[in-house]
Amino acid sequence: MPTVGWVRLEEITQMTCGIISVHTNALLMYLIIAKSPPKLGSYKWLMLYTSSFEFFYAFVNLFAGPSVHTYGSAFIVFQDMRNFLFSHQVAQFLVCLYCSCFGFSMAVFGGHFIYRVFREKYLAGAKQVLLYVFPFFYGILWGIICWVYYGETSERTEYLRDTMLENYRLNISDCAYISAHFWPFDEHRNVYPDSDSFLGIAIMWGILGSSAISVIYFGLACYRWLTKKLGGMESVSESMKSLQKQLFNALLIQSAIPLFLMYLPAGMVFIFPMLNTEINLKYPFIGLTIAVYPAIDPLPTMIIIRSYRRGCWELFRAITCRKNPRIDIHHSNLPSTTAAGTPKADNISSYLTN
Repeated sequence: MPTVGWVRLEEITQMTCGIISVHTNALLMYLIIAKSPPKLGSYKWLMLYTSSFEFFYAFVNLFAGPSVHTYGSAFIVFQDMRNFLFSHQVAQFLVCLYCSCFGFSMAVFGGHFIYRVFREKYLAGAKQVLLYVFPFFYGILWGIICWVYYGETSERTEYLRDTMLENYRLNISDCAYISAHFWPFDEHRNVYPDSDSFLGIAIMWGILGSSAISVIYFGLACYRWLTKKLGGMESVSESMKSLQKQLFNALLIQSAIPLFLMYLPAGMVFIFPMLNTEINLKYPFIGLTIAVYPAIDPLPTMIIIRSYRRGCWELFRAITCRKNPRIDIHHSNLPSTTAAGTPKADNISSYLTN
């Protein structure tokens, strides 16, 4: 498949995943509001906060689903303007907003693990607001870097002109883009480091690194808390222990999804141009993985957490106008009783769940 055909596939995937993401995140928001167990506590609002962001991210992906390309010592995130409804300035702003959402998502996952570990000791009361503020700070900082350091310049335009024509049959003047060119040429054709590109990427690496370290460190701390503390507390009910394990498993999978769909692709985009090494990808998959992420990220929470899974089933039955099956209880099928004439608890449980 030629690269221009791959871009068409990328556009279709972005549109399809954007529509799916709007619906899956809207459903998850409804489940969090209506079906969350009371024992979930204030963590419910952090989950709703994350789902609301991904709902917004889905709309940004629908209106501006830019493509990502690397060439030599440069990378470019661009929006094809030929069939775009808005002006060049609006398109460039949407590209920066798209990148800003990427930076926001890097921070929000670490916040979940931090909450689970520190909510009692360090994040009581109003201090929890910090978990909502830091992702905004990271996202805004990421967007500012793209706007200030990675804006369009004549040097970057000329450097990328031929590769855009060759790979996408697209004149770069028909694009709105942000780009970093790490090793440009001087008038004597000698390479030199571009200070803006390296300064911007240093800050981005700081955001990526702090997010990855938070997920790994606090994820391990959360696992130790679940295995040791809950196991040794007899006062904690089994339902509470089960809920905590469900939340941890869902969060673990939700963290693995951006690891493979966002962290690793972003790392490739950053590392190889910095090393002035051509990736030479015939099929640039980076835009596809980033588009798929918000569509599938809500699924682990909806599937693993029991109350949300039941809520999905109830909603499905309501939409399809199905009634709950009637259970005809015959005398011969009644559960066995104790000597006092009351049904045994274990028999009742198995009877109602079978």
